[in-house]
Amino acid sequence: MMNKINKSTLLICLLLMATSAFAASEAEYKKLAKTYTLNADGSQEYRCNMELTLFTHTAMNGTYGESFIVYNPEYQELKIHSSYTKQKDGNIIKTPDNAFVEVLPHSAADAPAYNHLKEMVVVHTGLELGATIYLDYSILTKPGYLPALDIYDEPLQSSPVKEYTYTIVLPESVQLSYTLQNYKAKPATQVSNGTKTMKWTLQNLPAASRNPFVSAMNGDIPFFTATTFVSEKEALNALYKQFNPQNDPQLEGIAESICENKNKDTEKLEAILDYVINNLDNSQLSLAETGFRLRPVDDVINTAYGTAAEKINILSGLLNAAGIQAEPAALYRVNAEKGCGLNAISELFVIAQADGKEYLLTPTSKRMATAGSLGNIVPSFKLANGERLTFDAPDTDINYKVDITLTPEKAENQITSQTGNAQRPYFSEDKASGSSSQSLKVKNGYVLVNLPDAPVSLANSSFCRMNSTRKENLRMPCKANEQYTYTVHIPEGMELRTPAVNKTISNAAGQVIYSIEKDGNTAKITRSLQLSKQLYTPAEYKDLRTLLTEWGSTDNKILLLSIL
Repeated sequence: MMNKINKSTLLICLLLMATSAFAASEAEYKKLAKTYTLNADGSQEYRCNMELTLFTHTAMNGTYGESFIVYNPEYQELKIHSSYTKQKDGNIIKTPDNAFVEVLPHSAADAPAYNHLKEMVVVHTGLELGATIYLDYSILTKPGYLPALDIYDEPLQSSPVKEYTYTIVLPESVQLSYTLQNYKAKPATQVSNGTKTMKWTLQNLPAASRNPFVSAMNGDIPFFTATTFVSEKEALNALYKQFNPQNDPQLEGIAESICENKNKDTEKLEAILDYVINNLDNSQLSLAETGFRLRPVDDVINTAYGTAAEKINILSGLLNAAGIQAEPAALYRVNAEKGCGLNAISELFVIAQADGKEYLLTPTSKRMATAGSLGNIVPSFKLANGERLTFDAPDTDINYKVDITLTPEKAENQITSQTGNAQRPYFSEDKASGSSSQSLKVKNGYVLVNLPDAPVSLANSSFCRMNSTRKENLRMPCKANEQYTYTVHIPEGMELRTPAVNKTISNAAGQVIYSIEKDGNTAKITRSLQLSKQLYTPAEYKDLRTLLTEWGSTDNKILLLSIL
């Protein structure tokens, strides 16, 4: 009896140790302080000061072994105030000179015009379990390079933070708009000698979630925005004034060449979008990395690559040159009451009108821009005048009708489909028909037949294979509405062994239906999914996951038949 008790006690201890090990963080920020200073002459300083204690070998050898600082040496100067490691016994290891390595930022690798950018890699030395990394540096920016003091930041890091501070220093006369959302903290404000200092202190922040599809767009992740732009209109206009004006002779010439022998506006629009997608390579540089600047159109065309903003400029310009109404617009990352400038932009896109239809275009794909599929969860604005945009909900329907003819050797599928514009590229038909076949392999007198579905079906996505619990909001790609009807013709010598079923799961998140009906040598299978909305809270997640798990089950997409 005592032996059993000892074994039970040992098992409990091991389980507790395992639980503690999995719950423990790799590291912890004792301090993370970011200070933004705007001087009266327009120059700026960004200062970052961090203290990070390491708890695991992964943190020491991988996650936090290096720090990366990107800057533009033509307009900015990097100053390292201090960099060292304090080991567990108190020993100080200063970062040696050869541990500061300057490289080209990865995003600028295929963009020669931006090869002057630098990335300082700070290799932290003297690391061990329990050691604390100290790094304090500033990026000094010359007047005129940045259009305003403009901040967007998400404070949750990959490890917990004991104290996270934002400090903004600027002339007393300069107005600052800001939003700190999903965390309650008010700024401490001081005014001295014409300078205003505002400081926000956030304490005991948890580590950022590692769950998939977590985003500030979903409305529940803390974020901080601050800007000296008076409004979104002023911020977006700072970008728009760099766009090419209409009646640009170079773009008119290119548009005329691209649209030769194209009569309808839709044909011209597709040809111009093809040109921008396929003839201009995509640079991964962000707006912030380029200083919110665009190269001239002729430079972009001659070098055959461009940033997203540069390609949007050309796409909008070519469309207007071809006589198609087109306006550049911006989608924001978050829905903030105020304080969104240029750093808060998630995506630039073009709104175009052709033959009575509206198109939301990106320069990298023929699919609808993200703004169209978000259901106005976050705001979009025109660059030219700051007008807020609203979009009708896109058609998310998928309707498949499949006629399956079986032989012991193969299954022949005749497919008729109708797909909404949210699920397919522009210029493709909403209705389509086609055929496919599947070779069948007999094993122990049985064969398995797969029921085809749409490649974009949620059943083929990772949304159907997620954890049982979730603490964050979940935004689905769309408000799904999928319908599949299969008619299976079973020849003599084969018999359907999958049992008849009529299953309906209905809850607050939506509904899933799965049914099999047998009628002689014919079987009819129905599968459908309907979601009630696009954005779900943690309280609603259980119902949603119940539907998605059922919808993604391969058991509902396979038929078992016997060979007699």
